[in-house]
Parts: sequence; structure tokens; C-alpha cells
Amino acid sequence: MGWTSNQLNALSQMFVDFCGQSSRPALDIGAAYGVASLAALAKGARVIANDLDAGHLEELASVAGSEPRLQLLPGRFPDFDLPPASLSAVHASNVLHFLTGDELTLGATKIAQWLAPGGKLFVHAGTPYQQPFSLFIPQYEQRVAAGESWPGYVSDTREVSTHRRLGQIPRSIHLLDAQVLRRVFEDAGLTMEKVWYYRRHDLPRSMHHDGREGVAFLALQSSVSTLK
Repeated sequence: MGWTSNQLNALSQMFVDFCGQSSRPALDIGAAYGVASLAALAKGARVIANDLDAGHLEELASVAGSEPRLQLLPGRFPDFDLPPASLSAVHASNVLHFLTGDELTLGATKIAQWLAPGGKLFVHAGTPYQQPFSLFIPQYEQRVAAGESWPGYVSDTREVSTHRRLGQIPRSIHLLDAQVLRRVFEDAGLTMEKVWYYRRHDLPRSMHHDGREGVAFLALQSSVSTLK
């Protein structure tokens, strides 16, 4: 699905610090080899590590050893379920931009249901402001101006990019922004605490554009949500 990182950035560190203070488990969606999961375990957290590739989770488990606070959950988000109000935190690092609009809406609703009151959501996502998508930016901005619900959804990346790393990028991708994330998760019942753009220094320089390659989103569950 692209790259993973062996570095904790600021928002992931916030997730680690937050869930390490709770007795409820935290969910790491798209955990890959577990950079955030392992750091959270080291802080004393209970962690449910999810990934599409069971092999990634096996590597994570081999590093964690016989850690009873680690639960592996292979599968594609949002195609699994967890008990309502059971989680202290959810971390979704560079995975939501692989979802369609409908999948993102469903996933947001499920996350809101899973988070206990006071629980928090920590999201990283890719934006259109990456060098491989520089030719798409004018079209994306026109879609935003027209009020489209999913202005960053690209069904075929080959139609909007000729970048040399295109073969390492999925065929379809949903490039996200602060406005879409806020709308989707506030509609699901969460309260945004903070959102910001950042440069992903863990990506190759050939991916850099103008310092807005990634978007970070932090939200709070202040009440119990009901899955629709």
C-alpha cells in the first residue's frame, strides 16, 4: 500500500502518551510493523494492533515477545467490529486515505462508537499536496470550490500523475484535507481538538511539495455514540 515509517512523529507520540495512561485498550489501525504499537506497549498501554497484512502483525508480535497486553487484529478497516465504548484511543496513521468516501464515513461512525467517553482519535493522512499529485492539485482545488464531498478522491492515479514513484502508490487513493476530516468525524459525533498540516520527513524527498504533504487530526469522544 506504499511506505511505512520507523519514526514516531508528533501526533503518534501524543497517542502513545495518552493511551499509556488508560486501563482501556487502544486501537492502532494500519499498525504495519508496529512503530506506534510497540511504543505504546512500552508506556504500559494495552494495544489492539490491526493491519491488512497478517505478516506485518507477526513481525510486530515477534518484536513484542510474549506480551499479554498486545492483541493482534488482522483485517481491513472498517470491515471489523469492536465493543461499544471499549477503547481509550484510536490511532490511524496513513491508512484512511486508502478508503472511499462511503468507507471513511462508516469507519468514522465505528470509531466514534468504539471510543469511550473521554477517548481520543489520532489521525495522519496523505493530502493532495505531494509531488506525485502536483498535476492534480488544480483539479482538487476546483472540486473544493465546487463543494464536492470527496474532492481528493482519485480512482486511477495513472490519470493524474506521471511521477517516477507512481508504481509504489496504489491505483486508487483518497487524498484528504482538514475540512473533510473535520466534517466526517464531527458528523460521526466526535469533537475536533486540533488539525494541522506537516511535512513528512520520513518520506523520500521526491514526495515533498510545499510542506503540507500530511494532515494530522486530533478529536475527542465526549459522549457515547450509537452505530447507525
